Amino acid sequence: MNKCDVAVIGAGPGGYPCAIRLGQLKKNVLVIESGEIGGVCLNRGCIPTKALSFVAEIIDNIQKAQKLGLKIENGGVDLELLRCHTEGIVKRLRAGIEYLFKSNGVNYKKAKARIISENKIELESNGTIEQIDAENIVIATGTEIIALPGFEFDGKYITNTDDALKLNDVPNRLLVVGAGACGLELANIYACLGSKVMVVEIMEQILPGMETELCENLSRILKKKGIEILLKSTVQGYKIINNKIQVEVKTPEKIETEEYDRILITVGRKPTDFAFKELNPSRDKKGYIIVDEFYRTSIKNIFAIGDIIGPPLLAHKATKQGIEVAEIIAGIHNTNKKYAIPSCVFTIPPLSSIGLTEKEAIEKGYKIKIGKFPYRASGKALSMLETEGLVKIVAEDNGKILGVHILGAESPSLIGEAILAIEKELKVSDLAEIIHPHPTLTETIGEAAENFYKKAIHIVN
Repeated sequence: MNKCDVAVIGAGPGGYPCAIRLGQLKKNVLVIESGEIGGVCLNRGCIPTKALSFVAEIIDNIQKAQKLGLKIENGGVDLELLRCHTEGIVKRLRAGIEYLFKSNGVNYKKAKARIISENKIELESNGTIEQIDAENIVIATGTEIIALPGFEFDGKYITNTDDALKLNDVPNRLLVVGAGACGLELANIYACLGSKVMVVEIMEQILPGMETELCENLSRILKKKGIEILLKSTVQGYKIINNKIQVEVKTPEKIETEEYDRILITVGRKPTDFAFKELNPSRDKKGYIIVDEFYRTSIKNIFAIGDIIGPPLLAHKATKQGIEVAEIIAGIHNTNKKYAIPSCVFTIPPLSSIGLTEKEAIEKGYKIKIGKFPYRASGKALSMLETEGLVKIVAEDNGKILGVHILGAESPSLIGEAILAIEKELKVSDLAEIIHPHPTLTETIGEAAENFYKKAIHIVN
C-alpha cells in the first residue's frame, strides 16, 4: 500500500478507534504501530492493571466474607496462573481489535513510522524501508516512561509500572514513588498480594488535583489497610546492600533511611516523538503537540490526539478525540467539543470524579453550595460491608452542577449519572427529583442531591 487517505500513527486507545471510525466512513486508512495493537493502555496499563485490581478486590472480599461467617481461607496466589489470566485478557482484546480492523476495511502495518514531509511517511519493518503517501496524517503516539534522575531502571531493584505488571514475584517490602492513580492502584494491588507498602508523594495530598476531602478520606482508609503514606516527601538516593535497597527519604521533619526489596517509580512520562521529531510541529514547553479546535497541528493536514497533546493522560479522552478527528477529516464534524472528562482511580475503595473540585470552584469565583451523603448511611452499602465512602456534589447556589466526586464501592460506574448531568447542564434538583432504585448505591447520589437542599431523609442535614 503506497497511498492512503489517512495514515494513523499509533494503535492505542486514540489511534485504533480513529482508524475504525475512518473505516466506517469509507476512508482508505492505514494504521501503523511499532509495538502491539492497543498501545500502553491495553498491553501495559489500564487493562492489566484493572485485571489485577479485580484480584485485589477478591482478596479484600474474602476478608469481608469471613466477617459474615463464611469460612473461606486465603490460600495465597498462584502468580503464574494470574499472569496467564491477565495475558489472556490482553491477547483476546488485541485479537478483537484486529478483527474490527478487517471488518471495517482498515489496513494495519506493524512498523516504525517517521513523518518525512507533510504527506509522506517512512516505514521501517524487519530491516525493510518503504514510503507511503497520505492525504492526512493523525499522530496518536502517546507517551513513554522516563526515570527519575538518580533512579535509573534496572528491572530488579528500581522498577517501573511495566515491570510491576509482569508480576514476577511479590516483594516483602515495596516502596512506591508517586501517589497518583498508577502509584496508588499498584500499591493497593501489591498490598493485597502480601507486600508491606510505603508510598512517597512530593505533594501535600495523594491524587493531586482531585477532591481534597475525598483524598484525605481515601488516605485514611489505605493507612488502615496497612499502606504507609508519606506526603511532602521525596526519595533522595539509595544503596544496594546484601540484595536489599537502603533508600533515603526526606520528609518535612527529617531525613530517614529505610530498607526495601524493591522501588517502584510511578512518576514521569514524556511525549513519544520519534515519528514526528524531524518535522517538528509546534509543541509546548513539555514537548506535547499544540493543536487547534480541529485537532490540527501547525501543519494543516497533520492532526494529533490523545496523550501526545497533553494532560489529562486518559484512555477515554483519547478514544473520544480519535472518533472526533475521524469525523472532522471526513467532513461530518466541524470542531471538537469541550467535554467534561471523568477520572477514576481503582483503589479499594475506588475514587471517581467529574468536573470541578470544591477548591477549584472557589478559585474560579463561583458562589457554591455542597451536597454530601456518606456510604455508611446507605442500606445497600451496609449490606455489602462497603461503608467507607462519600458522595460530594459541588454546585452553584442556584443548583447548577459544577462537579461530582464519589469515593466508594462501584464509584467508576456510579459516576456515569454525574457525567450525563454535567454534560446536559442539569441542576442538583434534577438529580434529587428522579427516583433511584432501592436498595442500590445510586441512592447515595440522590440523597447527596437532597442534602444540597437540606432535605435528605437518611442523614441529619
